[in-house]
Amino acid sequence: MKRISLLLGIVLAGVMLVSSGALAVDAKLAAKSVKAGSAISLEGTIAPGQDLFVIISSEKMFSPDDALGPKEKKRLKNGKKGKNAFGDTAIPPVYYVVSNTPDKLATAEDSWKGQTKGIFAFPPFKYNVRINKLKDWGDIDPAVKGMLATVKTEEQWKFLTFTHEKKFGINTVAKEAPIKAGNTRMVLTDAQQQPEAWNKDVTLSLDKQTGKFSMSMKPYKNIAPGTQLGVYVNGQKVDTLTIEKSGFFFKTGNVYMNPLIVFGGAFIIGILFVIMGAAGGLFTAAFQITVIGTKGPIGINAGNTIKPTNLFLTMCSPITGLMTFIKEKRFATPVAIPFAIGIVTGAFFIGPPLSAKYLNLAAFKFYLGIICLVIGIKLFTEAMPSAIEKKKAMKAIVQKFNAAVKEAKESGKAMQMGSIEFDKFNFISFDMRFWGETFVAKPLLMLIGGLIMGIIASSFGVGGGFMFMPFMTTMVGYPMYLAVPIALAGTFSTSVGAVAKYVMLGYQPDWIMAALIAAGAMCGGVVGPKIQKKLPEIFLKRMLAAALILTFMKYTGLLWFMR
Repeated sequence: MKRISLLLGIVLAGVMLVSSGALAVDAKLAAKSVKAGSAISLEGTIAPGQDLFVIISSEKMFSPDDALGPKEKKRLKNGKKGKNAFGDTAIPPVYYVVSNTPDKLATAEDSWKGQTKGIFAFPPFKYNVRINKLKDWGDIDPAVKGMLATVKTEEQWKFLTFTHEKKFGINTVAKEAPIKAGNTRMVLTDAQQQPEAWNKDVTLSLDKQTGKFSMSMKPYKNIAPGTQLGVYVNGQKVDTLTIEKSGFFFKTGNVYMNPLIVFGGAFIIGILFVIMGAAGGLFTAAFQITVIGTKGPIGINAGNTIKPTNLFLTMCSPITGLMTFIKEKRFATPVAIPFAIGIVTGAFFIGPPLSAKYLNLAAFKFYLGIICLVIGIKLFTEAMPSAIEKKKAMKAIVQKFNAAVKEAKESGKAMQMGSIEFDKFNFISFDMRFWGETFVAKPLLMLIGGLIMGIIASSFGVGGGFMFMPFMTTMVGYPMYLAVPIALAGTFSTSVGAVAKYVMLGYQPDWIMAALIAAGAMCGGVVGPKIQKKLPEIFLKRMLAAALILTFMKYTGLLWFMR
């Protein structure tokens, strides 16, 4: 009797295991390694009558303590204003669920997105978008929870939701771009069954009578080479696959991109910089965000990789011109030194720490768009006939000054005329004689102005030339030939101070990308003057103004079709 009871128990246990699907999964990957961005294909069988849940998940888990950025580590661990604190919770940074019943984990719905505070809390800054809203842990069927493989707790699910639905989480951990500015992909199904944008390139077929299934989906295109992904079917691990390189991989930028595209884009930026005379860093930031798509390592917000990488260009580009001005004794040290001190102070001690904490990629893009608008309007006004004539007059003065410098060098008077003379130094103001003319030097104003602009420029990862020139020519009253060398020194000071601080904080530039950008921009700077001579200045200015205004509209959400 005991033997019969034991036999019945074994049979009953076997039936229960089969009915739960634990012994009924038989699946095989089409390939155990795929190139980043290529399709992962799987087919097999599950127990008849069951729903299908295929999980593709990083083998290596991520917790807030793994974040390389100190600001990100604190934010993820302790939360913000008491919300979204994840402590020691570990999640897979790459995590997809492909199911024939996606509604058990997420609901497709419309949602308001964009700026929701202050003067921007109205359409079109606030806009409606289609999202795949993840359900709360308590609303998920317990049987479905058992199918989620590496995600087993409510804390993990909340953390995953944050990294797929909140901009900070997306740009710091998940890295994959959200669908039309909504949330990023996680719960997927067959595109014909649910024709939503997030299901693009997903195919899934399941015969519930026999349990036969096949599935194909493309994971995030910039997953790092060598990443191991576990593949699970209805909670049971069936295999592991490896991500292979898909072209050149910028390790710190965390993106696949042809280096020639990086160089070529920077080359165009160098040409635009010559035409505009400023805003090279601004264009480079937009280039990194929109074209390259710099993401940064997992655990560092994308904005905190873009900024130091960007600053490498603004650090290299002014060196040649600055050395020439110093060699020709056309560098007004008494006003340049306090300006540089103010800039370095702001760029090293204040700007980067504030930026790393408060100016994540989402905010960075928005305010960068505002700056693009301001400069775009400025360029448009500079393209007015009256402004062009005024600029021609200023150029004539500079050319006259350059001719006087050349004559002084030929006659041997350059050393005498280039020496800076003043009667008595005063921190507020004093008369300074430089190249035969007298100017009012204002060291304190230059120091304060440099401090403020150093904070702003380093926060946005730009050199600041777009601020320096108007400040010196309008507020301080210096002529162009005196302001230009000082502005170059200011750009160099911003970049050196900010790059040093970002690196000390743990935010490395992508040095290879930065070198390509700097080299491309410098080559463009050589070609730029030749192109500038052959194209009408009004046309160039208006074209660039239009490009900047379009960038403003894209980054602030005004262009719904570009989201």
